[in-house]
Amino acid sequence: MERGNFIGSILGLAIGDAVGYPCEFRSRETILRTYPPNGVEGPVALQDPIWPRPPYIVGTEHPAGTYTDDTQMTIAVARGLLEAGSDDIDGVMKAIAGHFVRWSRSADNNRSPGATCMSGCKALAGGTPWPQAGVADSKGCGSAMRVAPFGLLCWSDESRLLELARASSLLTHGHDAAIEGAAAGALLVARAMQGQSPEELYQAVATCCGGRSADFDACWEKIPGLRKSVPASVLCEGGLGEGWVAEEAVASALYCYWQSPQDFRSIVLMAANTDGDSDSIACIAGGIAGAALGVDAIPTEWLAVLEDADELRELAEELWSASRQ
Repeated sequence: MERGNFIGSILGLAIGDAVGYPCEFRSRETILRTYPPNGVEGPVALQDPIWPRPPYIVGTEHPAGTYTDDTQMTIAVARGLLEAGSDDIDGVMKAIAGHFVRWSRSADNNRSPGATCMSGCKALAGGTPWPQAGVADSKGCGSAMRVAPFGLLCWSDESRLLELARASSLLTHGHDAAIEGAAAGALLVARAMQGQSPEELYQAVATCCGGRSADFDACWEKIPGLRKSVPASVLCEGGLGEGWVAEEAVASALYCYWQSPQDFRSIVLMAANTDGDSDSIACIAGGIAGAALGVDAIPTEWLAVLEDADELRELAEELWSASRQ
């Protein structure tokens, strides 16, 4: 694998997250009406005054290029992996848990983090063992949005990749659909980085994750039938869903990648201009696309405004170096 694919995935997920952030909670109709004719065309400010009121995203004002808790938790996963090295699964999860707790208490945790992720972090901070820390019946997309580092670092050892990704869900989300969403998200990054086609990515997830979660399977099996339908009828209730839960977010991200697998810009914009959890869908899709296409595929004008772009690049370089040891 090439260094550029690692950098592309980490920067890609962060810029996807940033482009989708102001669109989260807003309907596709509202987004397209506010930014005609196609919706947002890149990073915009969270509280750009042209957005209609209501809805109004509460919280700190953030400039264009700001990423969310999706990227923050991905950074925590990457740092935990690098810190733990080749430790067994318990050591890796404890290292990641430590970074999750520190993130949860940080002043930078001001981007509307998910309630389930915060609940898991609170349990971890209180001494709950990591396998029991997550909310048992939650299948929110919080565990799927942050798994790209497993796909990058463990791309050549798929058994470890899947084991770590599944275990990482338990820190916050215990539902079997969340667990398989995490496994699928990491696997898509690894396989995309190896140059597999969208059809091959779809089948890899069906093979490796199928049969473990009825909810995940039911959503995943919809993708082929919706593959040639327009985004407005797919990335919504009645299609693949709005992405609030793990299976919907990962399936939606693959759908976006499948539509234009050689065009990073189109992939991310399709994911961001959606009903529902736009930032998480675009984050997952951006991580897959960046892994496949490399950093040079990401628009330079987007990277110019991306928060902490240099630090994210350095983190990707560390993952690249660790993968070669």
